[in-house]
Amino acid sequence: MKINFTISILLFISIVSASAQIPCSLDNTFDSDGLLVSDGSRLGEHVIIQSDGKILVGCNPFGNGAARIKRFNVDGSVDATYGSGGSITISIMEVATRINGMVMYNNNIYICGTTSTNIGGTNTYPYVAAITTGGSFLTTFGTNGIKEFPSLYTCNAIAMDQLGNIFITGSSFFTSFYVMKLNNSGVPDNTFDTDGSATVATGNNDHWFETFDIKVDGNNKVVVSGRKEKANNGSTIAAFRNTLVVRFNANGSLDNSFATGGIGLYNSATGNYDEGMRIHVITGNEYVVTGSTYNNNDYDYTALKLKNNGTLNTSFGTAGWGIYDLTYNSEDEYSLNSEVLPDGRILITGNQGSGDTVHFCLLMVNSSGTRDNVFALDGVFLNIFLQNNNSSSSGMDVDATGKIVLAGYTRTCANGTCGPLSMAIARYNNSFNSEGVSDFPMENSFNLFPNPVMLNQNISIQINGNEKVKQLSVFNSFGQTELVEWNEHANSFLLNTSVPGIYFCKIISDKGVSVIRFVIQ
Repeated sequence: MKINFTISILLFISIVSASAQIPCSLDNTFDSDGLLVSDGSRLGEHVIIQSDGKILVGCNPFGNGAARIKRFNVDGSVDATYGSGGSITISIMEVATRINGMVMYNNNIYICGTTSTNIGGTNTYPYVAAITTGGSFLTTFGTNGIKEFPSLYTCNAIAMDQLGNIFITGSSFFTSFYVMKLNNSGVPDNTFDTDGSATVATGNNDHWFETFDIKVDGNNKVVVSGRKEKANNGSTIAAFRNTLVVRFNANGSLDNSFATGGIGLYNSATGNYDEGMRIHVITGNEYVVTGSTYNNNDYDYTALKLKNNGTLNTSFGTAGWGIYDLTYNSEDEYSLNSEVLPDGRILITGNQGSGDTVHFCLLMVNSSGTRDNVFALDGVFLNIFLQNNNSSSSGMDVDATGKIVLAGYTRTCANGTCGPLSMAIARYNNSFNSEGVSDFPMENSFNLFPNPVMLNQNISIQINGNEKVKQLSVFNSFGQTELVEWNEHANSFLLNTSVPGIYFCKIISDKGVSVIRFVIQ
């Protein structure tokens, strides 16, 4: 028998009430003080938190060398069961290999990046690789887990749709960018722009494109964010930089129903230099884009909200834009990553500071674009790594309890001279609601599989003890009612939604209450 459940409004109010939110603080259950310094000459630039709390970090070399994916236990210790002694090395060509994008699908990790060779002249080109949950290459993908694309220049971001198709974006040349669709074996899908790859050119040698992020929305439209700029090369035409958002149809053509011919260019103020580092699909297939702006004095964090047709959502911030001079002192503040949380708030990270002292930085913005003063004073939480005064975060993920993991680098600097660099990881306490989610036992007797899950895919409840499910409810990231088809005989459910994103499953059993975060891709 299938029974439909919906969330009561009382549950939503109890879970996302701002008054019950826990302020941000370092989590001293992680490496004793919330701060971990590891791996010399490494940058921790990508983070994925598994459903069991283990942390995967994509580690790039500082300079030439090979990339790694390293896995840490919940307490911050290295998980020696992963790969070889806790990590897997990605080394393609002899000069350097970097990870520029990382996603999880059915417990496998898919990455994209660039690799460089000096054989026959210096050459850099993209690759995509697939890694199993145990830390080995997925041999059914590409050639021994790796697919190379020597005719292109960079790969800067990767995303996957509900069927396991892979989308990547990067530069084919300075004046053009591409979006490519691959099947789950790494083969280009020729239903996407006839050869699997769509290219957009500026049509002007002085105008450059660069894309930084890619997503697939609930209508199977592919959206990318980045920047369009005019090089400052002595031309009489003034240099510029605009936030770029481009949307493609499922067949790879530009979507003429979005912005101008599928291409949106956005400027926070006349004379500002803007870029969009991350794009997120939110309710109604609208978009949040985060990045930075340079106002000819310093860099500040930015966020803008777009309607589905590519126009600014003027209910957000000031005419659709939020510009955040984090500490009001004209220091540089450069945004590198962001997440939209289940309660609609926007968490942005990067760095803050000028000169020798630069911080790991978290900025929390309310869904209206205002700063979240409950999260921290003026919405900003900063930290350095003890004696290391120069740090920057770029990798970020948030677990089911609201804890935040950042990764980046740290080092000491004095009078402009900096010492050796090491990878840095920090974990922070924060909850969507201390009277809601955080009151539930998070050491669950239940797991969801698969997680992440595809749209219109059944989700199984794995019971680790002898508990029985009495009631099941699901709510989305904005507390809106979700219809769930629950099959009590199969211990599975189907969520009737067309919107990818973060969801929460509340399970009431004969022994208590559990809440499990899951992701629909």
